[in-house]
Amino acid sequence: MMKKLIYILFFAILSGSQMGCRDSFLELNDNGSISPADFPKSLTDLDLMLVSIYGVQHEWGFLGHFWHGYAMYCLDHTIDLQWRGSESWIGICSGMAQLGDNKVQQQWRDVQKGIYFANSTIEAIATYRTQAPASEKDAIDTKEGEAYFMRAYYLWHLQSLYGQPELDGMGVPVIQKVPTDLATMSVPRATTRETYQAMIEDLKKASVLLETQTDKHRATKWSAKAALARAYLFAEKPDSAKVVLEDCINNSGKTLVPFESYKQMFNGDTQYEYNSESFYETGNKASPDAPNANGSRVQNTGSTVSLLYTPFYIDPLSEERKAMGYSNQYMHDQNLKRFGYNDAPPLTEMEEVNGTWRLKPAYVQQQMERREMLGQQEDGPDPRLFVCALQPFFDSVMVAGKYYKVAQAEFGKWYTLDPATGLDKNEFYGWPLRKNQYLQGTLAETKNVAGANFYFIRLPDIYLMYAEVIQNSNPTLALEYINKVKRRAYGFNPDVPSEVDYKSLSDKTKAPVGDHLANNPLLYERWAEFFGETRWWDDVRRLKIGAQEAAFYKTVAAGRSIVWRDEHYAMPISPLEFETNSNPGMIQNPGY
Repeated sequence: MMKKLIYILFFAILSGSQMGCRDSFLELNDNGSISPADFPKSLTDLDLMLVSIYGVQHEWGFLGHFWHGYAMYCLDHTIDLQWRGSESWIGICSGMAQLGDNKVQQQWRDVQKGIYFANSTIEAIATYRTQAPASEKDAIDTKEGEAYFMRAYYLWHLQSLYGQPELDGMGVPVIQKVPTDLATMSVPRATTRETYQAMIEDLKKASVLLETQTDKHRATKWSAKAALARAYLFAEKPDSAKVVLEDCINNSGKTLVPFESYKQMFNGDTQYEYNSESFYETGNKASPDAPNANGSRVQNTGSTVSLLYTPFYIDPLSEERKAMGYSNQYMHDQNLKRFGYNDAPPLTEMEEVNGTWRLKPAYVQQQMERREMLGQQEDGPDPRLFVCALQPFFDSVMVAGKYYKVAQAEFGKWYTLDPATGLDKNEFYGWPLRKNQYLQGTLAETKNVAGANFYFIRLPDIYLMYAEVIQNSNPTLALEYINKVKRRAYGFNPDVPSEVDYKSLSDKTKAPVGDHLANNPLLYERWAEFFGETRWWDDVRRLKIGAQEAAFYKTVAAGRSIVWRDEHYAMPISPLEFETNSNPGMIQNPGY
């Protein structure tokens, strides 16, 4: 096992950690191996291994680049494709993902790496405990708790993309020891039920071991308990989930931040991150002074996921729309309707005056009133729309120190639409995404590495999970917790009844008539609150509502029909896995 640590230590050294560390463990007669007698010898050595586990979050195939725009945003229709030249990418969005497509297979490799590093660390901790002084027990417990939490965290993400949603269906391999040879690397797929149970056991251990952890930048006992509640819910153990959720609500000390802070907490402003409602988040740091320009293809502490969906802006000199990065994606237009935005597409509200194109004054006035009266108009949108997306012609972004108006997510003059795109100007909105964006410049200005943190669990998730598990036994209290989330979104005190409260669990939401979320406040709030945070796909899978979602979104990539098939709940596993894993229980997902 210890020979495997060389790779882990190399990864940790490259990860850019601020921690001090020593290298005496490398002074060996045999520099091709590390023996238990040489490593780990101190808490610092253990912390070096923990840095490796956390560092995997930034891997190119995971949150470093692939997870959002190549997988989750396509599957849950957060986005539509501005770039329409890749059939395999369109296929992920339309229900026809392809076996061997790198966009949904590299995640398998990199998320598995996180599990491997966690296993190595857990084994190293067991070795170190035999020689550590008694005074280090609490510190060792904390580090072991972090390793267990992160192992469950990576297993969760592996299951979200590759495991089948049915509890008796195929989950993913559950690996809890460092493989020593090819035979021990050949493991079967566990059932989905067994996969969730493995997470549950790890998170139960972590919640105890992390009792003294106070560093909010790392996993804490409340990170573990919040994740445990979610695992219980997905494992269809609502009674167990209820107990842990009540503990999180009553004892964690977490509170919802005000709306103005909520709006600013997704774009890399450090004063709003690691806030009072966050249970765990992946910390990212922009790297404008980095010596490379390749984003997360090299080890760093940031992410380049937003490169795929960076905004467009209007160049006032050329009147051209310009991309701030690759800008391959924008918010699917149907999402505006779900947020309750039903105003005319902007290209239908243009006029030419004395040879100059402009938005019609009445339209400009209407849109300004929408923004000024946000949340106060019966026919106006959910305020979270402006947390999640940028409105063309009204919001601004910075490029090279200057502010420019946001453009629709397309090329060409800002007041027209090239027929070659296949888009209809009478229907096209093209709002860029706002969550996770770097809004103070192009990503090229930060060497393609952005610093917006990714939230794994926030307090609204706890509230809405709690509402779900008690909705039958105590519908009044369930409704109250749903309304707490909505009140904050509309700028009200979450704990005081307001004029925007839902009156029942089947009250009208902002979703349009005919949408399956139109009279489902619980699900609508889960969708609206976590839009753009890669959480909705988990609910789509768990509740088996893929067909309803496909019926609502209808098309992608300028008119390509979304054709739902249940096999699409689980992405194809990388063919490389089957080249080295000969276990007969390692089976490819159906449909690929």
